[in-house]
Amino acid sequence: MAEASRLLEKAARLTGDKRRVYEYFVKNVSVGDIRAEMELSKLGVRNPGDVIEELIEEGLLERGVDCYNLAYPLRRYYASKRQV
Repeated sequence: MAEASRLLEKAARLTGDKRRVYEYFVKNVSVGDIRAEMELSKLGVRNPGDVIEELIEEGLLERGVDCYNLAYPLRRYYASKRQV
């Protein structure tokens, strides 16, 4: 859980569109790439593809096959919280 803690600290410092995109993926853990960009645009995120790429570089999101996912350590962390 050390990696999840490090990522959660990083996520806590997010602002603006980065925070909105991160929160979107906390609610929707894995989303098709086209759908994610369309839905984030509707939520008012400008250049959602660019923001997603930045969050991938920061380790908060991952690129799957035609989809984006919340990073694995964060998926495990939130799954354990939901089971309580």
